[in-house]
This record gives sequence, C-alpha cells and structure tokens, in this order.
Amino acid sequence: MTAAALDAYLVAHDDRLIALARDLIAIDSQIPPHADERAIAAFLVDVLADRGLDVRLAGDRDARPSVVARLTGDGGPVLALAGHIDTKPVGSARDQWRTDPLDPVIVDGELHGLGAADMKGAIAAMIVALDAVMATGTPPGDVVLALVADEEAGGSRGARLVAPELGDVDGLLLGEPSGWTHDWQGLHLVSRGSSCFRIRVRGTQGHSSLSDRLPFVNASERMARLLVDMADELELPFTPHPIGQTGPTLNRGVTVAGGTWFGVVPGEAEFACDLRTVPGMTFEGVRTAIEGWLDRRRALDPLLDVELVFEPGLEWVPPSDLAPGHPLVAATAAAARDVLGSPPPISIFPGATDAPWFTEADVPTLPSFGPGLIAHAHGPNERVSLRALRQAARIYARLAAGYGAGAPWTGKEST
Repeated sequence: MTAAALDAYLVAHDDRLIALARDLIAIDSQIPPHADERAIAAFLVDVLADRGLDVRLAGDRDARPSVVARLTGDGGPVLALAGHIDTKPVGSARDQWRTDPLDPVIVDGELHGLGAADMKGAIAAMIVALDAVMATGTPPGDVVLALVADEEAGGSRGARLVAPELGDVDGLLLGEPSGWTHDWQGLHLVSRGSSCFRIRVRGTQGHSSLSDRLPFVNASERMARLLVDMADELELPFTPHPIGQTGPTLNRGVTVAGGTWFGVVPGEAEFACDLRTVPGMTFEGVRTAIEGWLDRRRALDPLLDVELVFEPGLEWVPPSDLAPGHPLVAATAAAARDVLGSPPPISIFPGATDAPWFTEADVPTLPSFGPGLIAHAHGPNERVSLRALRQAARIYARLAAGYGAGAPWTGKEST
C-alpha cells in the first residue's frame, strides 16, 4: 500500500468525497432543542455498512446516538479517527448567512454550510480515506471510526459514553479544524478545557418612579459593575503549558439578562461566562477563585446579593494533552509532511474538544488535526476549502494505511 496508490484512488473518487461532505451538511444535526443526531447517525450507519464495515450505534443509542465502525487490519496497533456529528445552532445570525445553512454549496473553491468546518468535512474525509485504504490493501492494525454526538454541548451524552465502549485503541486522532487564520495551522497536542457559569445578582424590584425616594437596589447596575470589573480583579491561578505557554481565556458576558420592563427597577440580572482552561487547572480551583473574588466584592458592598451558578452539563470539561513522544504524533507528522510539504508546528488547540473523555478512558488522544478554520465555526457562512478536504483525506489515508507499521511516507511516492 503506497502513497501513490492511495492518492490515485482519492483523485479518481474525488466526487465521492465532495458528495459525502455535502450529504452530511444537508442533514440537520443541530444540538437540541433545535434538532438532534438521530437522522445523521442513521445515515452514517447505512453509509458505513454499505462499505462492509462492522458498524453499530453507541452511547445514548435512542435519543443522542453516536456511530462506531471498525475496519479489520492485520493485528497491529489500533488507530481511531474520530469526530462529532452535531453542530451548534444557526442561532440569531441566520439572516447573516449568504446561503441556506443546510443547503451545501460550493463558492470559489469552498464548501459552505452548517458544520462544513466543524466538522462534517473532516468526517467525510475520514470515511473516504478508509475507502482508499480498503481499495489498495489491508491496514497493519484495525482502524476505528468514532463519530460522536453531543460534542457541542459538552460531550456528556456523546464521547463520554462512547469512549469506554471503544475497547483496545492505541491512538485516536480528532479531526477538529486545526487552523484559525489558515488551514493546518498546528498539530495540536493539547486542547483547553472549559467551564461555563453565571454570575446572578438579586436586587429590589419596584416602581421606578420611586428609585430616588426609596433604597432600591438595581440588580442590573450591580451586575454591570461586576461584569466590567471582573477583567481586572479576578485572578485564576494556572501554570503555563510548556507548549506555547498558553493560559486560560475568560469570555465575560457571553449572555446577559435582567430586568422586567420599563417602569420597573430590575430585581434580577445575570451574565454568563465561558472560561477556557489549561492542563493543571481544576474545577475546585476555579470555583474557589471566583467565590473568593465575590466574597471580596460582598465585603465592599453589603447590599450586593450575588450568586455563582455553574451551568448544568457544562460545569467542567477538562483540558487534555498528548505526550509529544507518543507514536501517533510522529505518524501524523509524517503523513502531514508527505501531503503538505512540512508538518505544522506542535501547538495548543484554542478550544475544548472531546479529547478528555477519550483520555479518561485511557485512549491516548490527539485533540485536533483536521481541515478548516475554527474561526469559520459557530457563526454565519461556515465553510471549508475543497483543497483542505482533499488534503485531509490524503493525510487520514496515510495514517490508516501505515499506523503501527512505522511511518512509510517519504514524500517521494506521493503526487
């Protein structure tokens, strides 16, 4: 099984790659309550069964199904290629889309549609990469596809359930989009975790005409002061990671709510925060730091009635990292070098991924190496370049064809 043979198959079946990516985008798999993963999971079961793979539903099989498929190899180390089949909601940016989010179209060499970059394009590339491997030989070890639900809502009903069901996997690669300003920006060995919480303030609801005569507490004003001052006052302890020295990122006010209507002093108000964490940080450490800051604010303002509330299901998605010396890193770098000319630098993925749930199940996981830009995800006009999709299929085919047998790609065989 040579790189030239794999590439020849992929060139000859390029229409299959693009058609599959478009089919996946056209299936609505927004997270509930907007939609769910049942339709796309059923479609993938049929697609993979038609290819002769051993395929089954996994995880929350009835309500939030994931899909696991397996290609039998020659008994060597087992590689898993993984991705999530759900998407964020279109949301309030619907009128900013230049095309219908669920009608995939190609414009100027880019495939547009909800989930194109995050990450239905990568899933299509993984499946067609296995087509190339099956058409040209037998891989040295089994290759598993883990296509999971619920990543966009924290993974508790997706990867967290699926990971313990995978069995013997020696290395798993997540095809999350690995660029933000250009494709293949980094070979990401670390994914930051996340913690989502609300700062909820209570005041005195009452008739606004009396706010200069009675000692009302305006909850929205108190909340606004906390929102602004948090940037300067809240300190979150962390140890910079040796790769990139990246620290946590706190996004304040990702949602803001409060008040009742005109004529009413606001009695309740809140803002929500999205914290991106790094390895070494803990849930208890984060909670202690935030509560300590709020205690200091309460001491300064005895009328401040404030509460920290963590978002159910999103309280804590742990950070994750893979040792640079793991064989999957060398194998991925070798495949990338052969396709891209040089491997991307070792890096830290800016966001959270499903990696910690696989790592928790003792599956060594590379958190992100896939086509597309994360900057195009979670917003209007999501897209992925056809060039990156084709490169992804070639990279994944090399990984599946060579993992466990050394890295046979020299760059001289490929086209």
